[in-house]
Amino acid sequence: MSARPAILFDERAHRYSVNGVPYPSVTQVMQRHLEDFSGIDPATLEYARIRGQHVHAAMALLVREELDWDALDPTLRPYIEGGRRFLEESGVTVIASECRVASVRLRLAGTLDLVAHWRNAEAVMDFKACDVMPPSVGPQTAAYERLYCLCYGGAERRRYCVQLKPGDYRVTPCADKNDWNIFQSALNCHQWMQRHHANAA
Repeated sequence: MSARPAILFDERAHRYSVNGVPYPSVTQVMQRHLEDFSGIDPATLEYARIRGQHVHAAMALLVREELDWDALDPTLRPYIEGGRRFLEESGVTVIASECRVASVRLRLAGTLDLVAHWRNAEAVMDFKACDVMPPSVGPQTAAYERLYCLCYGGAERRRYCVQLKPGDYRVTPCADKNDWNIFQSALNCHQWMQRHHANAA
């Protein structure tokens, strides 16, 4: 396995650079090529985006046992309580949280929510504060799993979506063997468009 790349993340701009080169994120590729929110009000989308960011940040603190519950936004608390139930009841052993991963070969970077030992195997898990699991979570977790393997080696990990609901949770396996192929197709399109725009400039 080659040396892991140097990953820098600009939180304000939400941009990654790897060994000094700007790379698209898994999320950027997903949003541009695999998700269609054209029928949803932009204000609703922005609210969901910000809530998702805050939920992920709170879950990262919860996993590290650093969450200040008294300072938590009341609108987020029900979802984080669902996350606490998951951590307490599922029997997961946390390996890594908010783990930044990247591949020079793929020219791709991202931050996966959780790597854990669960049911006698390592697994990549993605938290979603939603009522219905989005179909794009399969390709998304496949991208994170592939990046994690390229960074840290080892066999292919299992993938799961952990839906956080008010005071509850649901774990759904992401087991479609086509998930990586779907994401890679989206990544190829993204990189083709980047080259096209660069050549046209």
